[in-house]
Amino acid sequence: MAVRQPNPGYVKESAVINAPLEAIWSMIAPMTFKFCSNIAQAKKNEDDSSTLGQYTIAYTDNTVQTVRMTSMSEGHSDKRSVGFELVQSEPAVSYTSVMHLITLTAVTHSQGGPQTFVEYSSDFSTDADTEAIQDSKYKKIEFFQDLQKAVA
Repeated sequence: MAVRQPNPGYVKESAVINAPLEAIWSMIAPMTFKFCSNIAQAKKNEDDSSTLGQYTIAYTDNTVQTVRMTSMSEGHSDKRSVGFELVQSEPAVSYTSVMHLITLTAVTHSQGGPQTFVEYSSDFSTDADTEAIQDSKYKKIEFFQDLQKAVA
């Protein structure tokens, strides 16, 4: 019988993107993720009555997920963030829940033009296995690569 690995439950990746904070925020805040190569379409659900909205994201592998925006912060001139949680997935995921947070911070001292420090974290329920955690890590790396290409 295979021994199940303990779940660290939390994944955080970060990158410095060569673009001003507002340029990156304008691509992240609408939750359409048009720059992501693994997303075919994303849109806000118009019939949703929640305060910050729900969004349907269709991936290129035919997975369709609904996420609920849980927070949005634009209160500081040099920092922005958006939080969202998974509501539904087709096909179903192997874990109960996950909360995501994308935080942007303007780099205040750089040599080659405006830069933004981007952090993308995911907090999984304890039933998430190592495969789900590692998949999340690699998808974040792809997210940063796509984001850098989009602003180049």
